[in-house]
Amino acid sequence: MKLTQEQLAELIAKVFTNLDEKRKACKEKGEAVSDGISTEEILAEVTAILEGEGGVADPTATNDPAANPAPAPTADPVGGDKGEGEGVSPELIAAIIAALEGQGVKSATGAGEKKSGGPGVQKQPERKYANLFLSTGSGPDGVKQNSFQTRIASMSAPERRKTVYGMFGRAVKCIHASGGDIERAAFTAERKFGDADMAHEFKALSATVPADGGYLVPEVYANEIIELLYPSTVIYSLGARRLGMANGNLNIPKIKTGSRALFAGENRAISRSAPKFGNLKLSAKKLTALIPMSNDLLRSTNFDNDVIVGQDVTKQMALGVDYGALLGTGGEFQPLGITKNKGVLNIDVTSIDTEYSSNQGVLTAAFPNYLVASVLKNNVYADGLGFVFNTSVEQFFKSLRDEVGGFIFAKEMNENGTLVGYPYKTTNLLETTGGKTQIVFGNWNDLVIGEQGALEIETSREGSWTDDAGNLVSAFENDQTLIRAINNVDTGLRHDESFAVATKVSVPV
Repeated sequence: MKLTQEQLAELIAKVFTNLDEKRKACKEKGEAVSDGISTEEILAEVTAILEGEGGVADPTATNDPAANPAPAPTADPVGGDKGEGEGVSPELIAAIIAALEGQGVKSATGAGEKKSGGPGVQKQPERKYANLFLSTGSGPDGVKQNSFQTRIASMSAPERRKTVYGMFGRAVKCIHASGGDIERAAFTAERKFGDADMAHEFKALSATVPADGGYLVPEVYANEIIELLYPSTVIYSLGARRLGMANGNLNIPKIKTGSRALFAGENRAISRSAPKFGNLKLSAKKLTALIPMSNDLLRSTNFDNDVIVGQDVTKQMALGVDYGALLGTGGEFQPLGITKNKGVLNIDVTSIDTEYSSNQGVLTAAFPNYLVASVLKNNVYADGLGFVFNTSVEQFFKSLRDEVGGFIFAKEMNENGTLVGYPYKTTNLLETTGGKTQIVFGNWNDLVIGEQGALEIETSREGSWTDDAGNLVSAFENDQTLIRAINNVDTGLRHDESFAVATKVSVPV
């Protein structure tokens, strides 16, 4: 049984109304009345009210309606409208007690005070309903619920993203401050950040032995950050599918050629057609991200700074997943990317009809439909079709004009995020080299992402890293910390014919 804050306020108001009426009645009868109202009197009145709702009469109640107003409504078992039936928080109780003390309510009856039970005898009130106010966070089955999951469940999408990024960033900071010692990480979470829930998650993790020097992020935060990681990738946002790899390997049967239904004459033998099967094999590849981070940022306890740490780690991991799926070279250590897959149709735009592209690879407005047709002719399902190209290609298509000077694709691309009716995403992982780049089109539902295990984090204050210019940078000399994140993933295509890659595409920048 739970009470909303509004129902609790109504109940408290009723308790004090009843007590006030009783005190007035005692004064009218000439009985002695104490100066203040004790906590025991309040709890006894609460018990009387709630038992009265269940049909148990209050022995001190009168038949006067003014002295016994209608009982306060109890909480709806399903929580009331709009999820407001949450349990009463300890913070709210603390605020109520502080307010009651400000009104002169006594916290307890003194040892020398006499109660109605007899001289020097202090009657202990029945606390049958104390759990309504002193919530322990446990569910109806007695199992303690994780308050982080409870808290984010009712949040809007932007609030949830920020909170997940922040809590993940805070977990990384605790691992960093503890040097990888999980018990110390729990201590840091509780003492430095005042986060008892995170401390509890680290303590639950302390029995786990780190693998390969890595340290696991508590599952409750790792799972949520992974749920944000994949939507931030290009491939997943277009429809790629995620599958678990329990033992680091996953075999997915696929039909290479299907059966066909054929017409047959009367009394003629029916021709047989059998499908040919293949197999997509995924094996876990170690995806690592190395993120230099300012120590000032890691030392801070500001939650917005926690968010920045979480976002930076997630962004780099997302780029790694996209890179593997699009550009991976295959083999033991990398996924086989779409652009490197020899089974995927490769279109050299410098060698096709000039209606679609010039000999230098400058595309025309007819090319997008040409690329779409080259995939659809393979009887590909049209449930996850889309383009991937870099921002230079995006701006090129937006600038294409018709014969009277009007923009051909700009309005559609700006308003709908589509090109010739199909969604597109941009990533500069498809680099422009020597003025040439690539375009990928296909059914992204046929791209599978296999994932195994938990997210591992390790930090180093003494390491070094290489910047984009190839310079070796010391983390120690620059007051930085290197954060290394590890996840195990692989990607593969269920049907190679579901994709096509246009190469040698000319762009101005």
